[in-house]
Amino acid sequence: MADDFDRELQARLAVIEEPGYVDPARADLPIRDIVLLVVLGALLVVAMIVWSYPA
Repeated sequence: MADDFDRELQARLAVIEEPGYVDPARADLPIRDIVLLVVLGALLVVAMIVWSYPA
């Protein structure tokens, strides 16, 4: 069991340590997603302010 784990771990580490390896999980966010996040965040803040101060 431990030998299988060590073998799998070494195989995965070898892949990650390759010079040309690109981690898809660390890819930059597209500008569209960043803009959408900022706009939705601003709308959420405004909605919370309006909700907390009733007329």
